[in-house]
Amino acid sequence: MKTKKLSKRLSACLDALFPLKRIADIGTDHAYLPCHGIATTKLDSAIAIDVIDGPLMQARATIKDYGLQEQIEVRKGSGLEPLVIGEVEGVVIAGMGGKLIAQLLLDSLEVAKSMKKLVLQPQSGESTLRRTLFDNNFSIIGEELLEEDGIIYTIITAQLGKQDFDELDIRFGPMLRMNQTCPHFIAKWQRELIAVDDVLNKIPVGHSKRSEFEEKKRLIKGVVGHV
Repeated sequence: MKTKKLSKRLSACLDALFPLKRIADIGTDHAYLPCHGIATTKLDSAIAIDVIDGPLMQARATIKDYGLQEQIEVRKGSGLEPLVIGEVEGVVIAGMGGKLIAQLLLDSLEVAKSMKKLVLQPQSGESTLRRTLFDNNFSIIGEELLEEDGIIYTIITAQLGKQDFDELDIRFGPMLRMNQTCPHFIAKWQRELIAVDDVLNKIPVGHSKRSEFEEKKRLIKGVVGHV
């Protein structure tokens, strides 16, 4: 069976699913992750889900190219809604905003809570996603930062189970902030600090939004003191 190289980002998501063998890929697009996972024996079967016809057509073409029509089922639908409790062990949701991922989990909360693992790769809005996980009795059991094509990506692995947290955990990640010397962690928050300073330079003193960004800057400098 031929395989194509998977992006570093999707490879990390696939690795985070271990040792699960039956998964669903939400917002599958080309279905690269499930195809590669089965082709390399990391997965046994998968359900590829997308809400848009175009990506579903692309997914079917990739699955056919790999010859995996028996192992991968394609379904149309929003988030986890097409899934039935028990038919997969875990899900991956990659390449969406954190706010959207959070909403998809809330829309199918019982299904989400039935999973052994949720592997989530938000493009933005990590704080919103973490807060939603914590508020709904999920715990974060894995966090990773990686850089690809100049972009730093965050991968969050969660499972059902209550976890104590504070505001720093929500903003910086309960596991990520324990390794503040990580080059990707430093680079991510250096970039964020530059963006915050840029906003502050444009907001007049006394403006109602200024205090929000000043607090954000204070938190960043408190966690990454040498930035």
